[in-house]
Amino acid sequence: MKKYTKISVQWFYSLLERGECDIVDFKEQLEDKKVFGKSLRNFAPRYDEMARDVVAFANLKGGFLFVGIVDETKEVNESFVYDDKKVFELIKQVQDRTTPTIILIPHRIRVNGTELLVLEIPFSPQMHRTSKGEYLIRCNDGNRAIEPHEIATIQAEKGLIVYDQKTWNISGEWLDEDRLQTLRGLIETKNSESPYLDKTNADFLDSLGMVKEEDGRIKPTTTGILFVGNNKALRELPYYEVKYIHYYADGTYKPYEYRGNIIDVARDCFAQLKAEIRQREYIFGLFREYVEDYSEIVIRELLINALAHRDISRQQIIEIRKYDDGGYLEFESPGRFPEGVTVENYLRKTNPRNPNVMDILREIGLAEKAGSGFDKIFTDLLKKGKPLPEPEETETSVIFRIKAEVSSEKLIELSLLYENQTGKSLKLDQLFVLSEIVRRGKVKLSELAESPNISPYRLHTILEKLQDLDFIEPTGKTSGLAYILHISKRKSTDDKIDYVKAKKQDKARQKEAILRYLDSIETINNREARALLKLQEKDRYAVTRLFAELVAANEIVQTEDSVPNNVKYRRLK
Repeated sequence: MKKYTKISVQWFYSLLERGECDIVDFKEQLEDKKVFGKSLRNFAPRYDEMARDVVAFANLKGGFLFVGIVDETKEVNESFVYDDKKVFELIKQVQDRTTPTIILIPHRIRVNGTELLVLEIPFSPQMHRTSKGEYLIRCNDGNRAIEPHEIATIQAEKGLIVYDQKTWNISGEWLDEDRLQTLRGLIETKNSESPYLDKTNADFLDSLGMVKEEDGRIKPTTTGILFVGNNKALRELPYYEVKYIHYYADGTYKPYEYRGNIIDVARDCFAQLKAEIRQREYIFGLFREYVEDYSEIVIRELLINALAHRDISRQQIIEIRKYDDGGYLEFESPGRFPEGVTVENYLRKTNPRNPNVMDILREIGLAEKAGSGFDKIFTDLLKKGKPLPEPEETETSVIFRIKAEVSSEKLIELSLLYENQTGKSLKLDQLFVLSEIVRRGKVKLSELAESPNISPYRLHTILEKLQDLDFIEPTGKTSGLAYILHISKRKSTDDKIDYVKAKKQDKARQKEAILRYLDSIETINNREARALLKLQEKDRYAVTRLFAELVAANEIVQTEDSVPNNVKYRRLK
């Protein structure tokens, strides 16, 4: 079932504060004498104006028309009135002026005693125009005509075309035979049993989506041009380029530009970024670890991600910027996140924008299964004690920013200890749990379960594994259950003091629970106390010590009917 916008006064004021923008427009009054009560000979221009607004919103990302708001002051027009019949006529007139017809959803909202009309224009998967043939798009607080070169981009963003499968009319030869043989060689190196290797060149191109039959002709697709097109064909995609600028700490900078087919660009740009990697040595007892400012794994995956998932239809280049002074490296890729992917869920949610490009990159080993690239990036950064990427989505691009600094030497140490102890590397979900505990010192089970990067279905298995290996230990019970680093993994005096404090607080809560129990129930024994505190059989001696401390504090005393195998205690009044 389609979900519509929930209208509330709070929602209204939050949009009102933004003013007219790419999703909001204000109309003070609609003055048609038949529709809105004020004399006006010809209302058609007013309907035409609204139709242009509606088309512009629908061609971008949808929006809202607020009727009854003074544009300049954003004040409510207290004289504004309307009824259902008038609204129906308005919507009908506007829809008659849009092609294909655009859905308009009317909402009522009462603000300061005046009932306003809000027309919601949902995002549309189609391209729309006015009845006069105007293709418009919303731009800040107004509308503008769509330029011819923008149509493909808008269609791609709406899912009307998959741009890597778009065909091209190129006169003369478009195929570079050397690049074709290079591609075959890369596939053979990755998998000598690949079924693509037995195909003729024509079938090879067709099966990998690099050509398509259209209008009785075999035409290259965008994918074909990117992988095996000659330089003439690549001129059809002048914006498929990477520009890398290294900004040095002294204020100088050095630019690099990479053009050509996708394989050449990836190889040459990666070689430059790799050549600039610097390392720093960290020593933890007998262990020694070299940590790069930007590791090969992270650089390669971010570069391939930018090349593979960029919006090819957008006339914008990929930009990579390194700032020595700020200590970070950023990759800016044209196009917003694909539909359904956001800055919050991009690690778990995948929606490849260019599936044919991704298929070939997997065949040659530059990419793996969907979503695995960011798993590799996150795993490598956490193992090296680095902060996670900071994605930013702008109106035209997505930026991933990684830092050179090590923010947690403890995570590096724990990663080394785990590998030495088990012979395996920490998995990503284990690293997420450990990083939260290291960063915050003490984390409740409920907080770990709510973390967007930790699977709630695997959380208990992860915690049990890390407990069995003495990397973490629990503290607190029931709703207060939390986890801290195991005492064996703490080195500094401050760490050990924090540990003792946490354990003392835990013991104090256990004593309090026993005393509250005895306030209601006359006696308690060791078995009953373990059940109360949710402890196991192996913890019977810990409970015995709790009883001894409460006896010493004159809080409880043994009962007269106690026997060696069943010692009972009662509260001292």
